[in-house]
Amino acid sequence: MDLFIVTSISMILFAIGLYGIMTSNIGIKMLISIEILINAAMLNLVAVAINFSSVDPLILALFVIAIAAAESVIGISLLTAIYRKYGKVSLSLLREIRW
Repeated sequence: MDLFIVTSISMILFAIGLYGIMTSNIGIKMLISIEILINAAMLNLVAVAINFSSVDPLILALFVIAIAAAESVIGISLLTAIYRKYGKVSLSLLREIRW
């Protein structure tokens, strides 16, 4: 594929993820939006790496995948704990809670 097409797709995905973070108040939707942001950045990184025939960004992409997986696990476990305690996952609830 052409680098311009892949970069355009990456920018569209990044915009979708950014819109999801800015408009959502539900924790799961925000986690999914963050994952879309990370995947858009990684898609752009891999496209540039393939275009310039470099291996180093591909190795970095593997580390990004591992970090994104850990972020998802931690986020979902926190949201599960909040849901069990308060019965809803709205992030506006977190402003009311005193830790």
